[in-house]
Amino acid sequence: MIPKFKNKPACEGTDNDMWFPHKQGEYKEQQLLFRICNGCPAKAECLEYALEWNVDGYWAGTTDRHRKLIRRQLGKSARPLLPEWELSRRGA
Repeated sequence: MIPKFKNKPACEGTDNDMWFPHKQGEYKEQQLLFRICNGCPAKAECLEYALEWNVDGYWAGTTDRHRKLIRRQLGKSARPLLPEWELSRRGA
């Protein structure tokens, strides 16, 4: 699922690979990612999406680990990106 935001994301047109960890939790250019996200007009929408759905990668200036902590503090859990029927078909 590709999100559609009202505001144009600052990351639009960047290399998709840099937004996903290359090793466990390691981003090649995390400082650059932070700067891009920090000034993004879609940051609030992006964070809302990333907290709602179980997405991988760097979203709205947060890593997977950061979002898990935020969800725990808010008392919410992420919805799977795959529909329930697909999850059960895969045995997940």
